[in-house]
Amino acid sequence: MLLAVLAIGLSSSIYVLFFSRDRFSVGEVSWRAFARGEMTSNLSEFLKHHIPFADGLVTADRVIGWLVVGDLGPRVREGCDGWLFLIDELEIHRDGDAAFRFRLRIIDAVAKFLQRRGIALLIVPVPDKSRVEATQLCGIRRPKLLGGRLEQFTARLQENKIRFVDIYGALAALGGERYYRTDTHWNEPGARRAAEEIAASLQHLKLAPASKESFRVITEPPHERIGDLIHLAGLDHVSWPLRPRGDLETPSRIEQKTAREVGPFDDIPPPEVVVIGTSFSRRANFTQFLSLLLGAPVANMAKDGGGLVTAALAYFSNPAFTETPPRVVIWEIPERILDNPITKSEQIEAEKLGLPGIGTPPSKAASASRR
Repeated sequence: MLLAVLAIGLSSSIYVLFFSRDRFSVGEVSWRAFARGEMTSNLSEFLKHHIPFADGLVTADRVIGWLVVGDLGPRVREGCDGWLFLIDELEIHRDGDAAFRFRLRIIDAVAKFLQRRGIALLIVPVPDKSRVEATQLCGIRRPKLLGGRLEQFTARLQENKIRFVDIYGALAALGGERYYRTDTHWNEPGARRAAEEIAASLQHLKLAPASKESFRVITEPPHERIGDLIHLAGLDHVSWPLRPRGDLETPSRIEQKTAREVGPFDDIPPPEVVVIGTSFSRRANFTQFLSLLLGAPVANMAKDGGGLVTAALAYFSNPAFTETPPRVVIWEIPERILDNPITKSEQIEAEKLGLPGIGTPPSKAASASRR
């Protein structure tokens, strides 16, 4: 079957190059262009957009890899009974300590930025799926070196006097599944348990909204949910059993009841609580559960794939923040991003916070200060 896929791909490439109406231009023809990879890059791009079976061939390759040897690509591994895990959670990075300190400086800068404006900040470190659901790893090795990453992070937050909610203990004590089997994110029971801990912390700190609203919970019919790990494996376009089975979910829909009619000229007070962060805040009704438990609307300003600061910077420059600032900002931060390599975009975003040298890795910043 693999040979058939290769043969079809080769035949399609030859046809597109020599017999189709679309003519391929190699661009500059020289040893220099060849050495830089420009000629082969042009060929690759041309074939990518003109081979009629390209998407089908890629899907066939992924399906064959999964069915024959259980291969799910470079970023996904299978644990017990259909549980899938993201490799990013299990990697030890060469400059992880420097990246860890870099991100702590960013968090400290944001905390001081909000403190000057009289806005409370509450950090929510989200533990790895492979930490909470460790019993489902079944042969997937989680390095022991990562065991203290979450504890080290909360300890540093405590040293810097930055408030946080430790939801790991609550998730670990919760029975049943807390994360989706085929997704990197928590499921509804996990999201609700995290929201309960955060709501209790806000009540304890006397930061919970004073005004109360009514909400209703509607249970939707059960359906199969195809998680992002199936998507990463390139198998989300095919049906079971050509891919891992998705999660069976009975989702909730949480809606705010209208207590009174609102006229076109009535002032609607802005939410006192705002959530910033990553896709965890946008999955499994996490923010809606928080609204339900607080009895007040919560604004969700998180972003999918936003890393550490993308959502924060977007919100802080938004008129919703500058004109009607909230009382509390809840910042959800996944454990797995803490020691990831520092990207150029992160450095640029960090520089926007206005602290000298924060946009450069700590080692470079230190050498610059000595000069």
